Amino acid sequence: MKKFKIFTIAAATLSLALASCSVHDPFADNMDLGQIVPTVSWEFSTVAKAGGMVKFTGKYYTSSEHRIDHSEVWAMVTRESTASATCMLTTSLKYTKTVNTADTVRNAYLIQKYDHSKAEWDGHEYVLVDSFPVSQTFVPVTWYEPETWDQDRFDLYYPSTFQEEFKSTVINYLTRDSVYYNDVRGIYINYDFTPEQIAAVNAKYGVSIPLETESANKSDLWFTADEIDHYYYITVDDAGVKVEHEIANESDAPSGVNVYPVYKSAPWVYSRYSDDTGGRVNAIRQAYMPAWKELLEQIPFTDWIYNNSNKSYNVVFTRNYFLVPFFRVFDENGKMGTDTEIKTIDLN
Repeated sequence: MKKFKIFTIAAATLSLALASCSVHDPFADNMDLGQIVPTVSWEFSTVAKAGGMVKFTGKYYTSSEHRIDHSEVWAMVTRESTASATCMLTTSLKYTKTVNTADTVRNAYLIQKYDHSKAEWDGHEYVLVDSFPVSQTFVPVTWYEPETWDQDRFDLYYPSTFQEEFKSTVINYLTRDSVYYNDVRGIYINYDFTPEQIAAVNAKYGVSIPLETESANKSDLWFTADEIDHYYYITVDDAGVKVEHEIANESDAPSGVNVYPVYKSAPWVYSRYSDDTGGRVNAIRQAYMPAWKELLEQIPFTDWIYNNSNKSYNVVFTRNYFLVPFFRVFDENGKMGTDTEIKTIDLN
């Protein structure tokens, strides 16, 4: 014996998805509490091509006192996007910035109607075997490590703040301590800073970074040697912070403190023995750090992400669309039944 579907409060699980039609909402308009509505189920492939057709099999029935009029396929379209960029100008620092977004492209809209006469009675219920179209608009998008930079395309796919946030994070990593000292040295040697750029930061911060442009010469200028140049000792202030004091001779240190060597190096390099690591530590002197930071800030975003090995820009963008379809069956009184199982189609 058939059991007929009566709309109850349980149907509210679909209200959010189905009540979003901008023209009207048959779910709210035509399903009244306590009313007998068609009982509906359907099956379809969960993968489809944008611009193609989706085959489905719909099944439905109602009471003998009611007559089916037609059925409809509705759908909501969502999308998920991933935008990333990877720093290629550094060796030790491995940094990738990724932004994931998900949103609704189209609220529930009518795709196609089907006359009840197209369905066949199988002795238990009506069976409709048919298909519905998928718009070519929803084809997936991929932008993968382009060899030629397209700023318009980047602006279309990526948040407006992405470039500056990427650069700010990378530069903060490079300049906050000595961890990525070798990366800063490598950028200085290999990147084509102009003499004008270097001269400008020298004048602004009162430092003396050489105006050299040849990589081999820059490598010689940024040097450290094994020869001891002077010494330092450490005290701890009232706040518990270690303070390093550089002195010309070991004898200049107060009694009772440990004295460590500082090695000969470029003027902006602080090369010393560290008792914490049991070895040598190289860092950029704090007096020079603002100048180096400003030089790094002058490097364009595209140069940070350019991969010299494969001659491409290390950005990857993907956008995928998903169809959330609903099968709705209406009787001649305008009452609607629908499948309560929400399924998603991946569009490719």
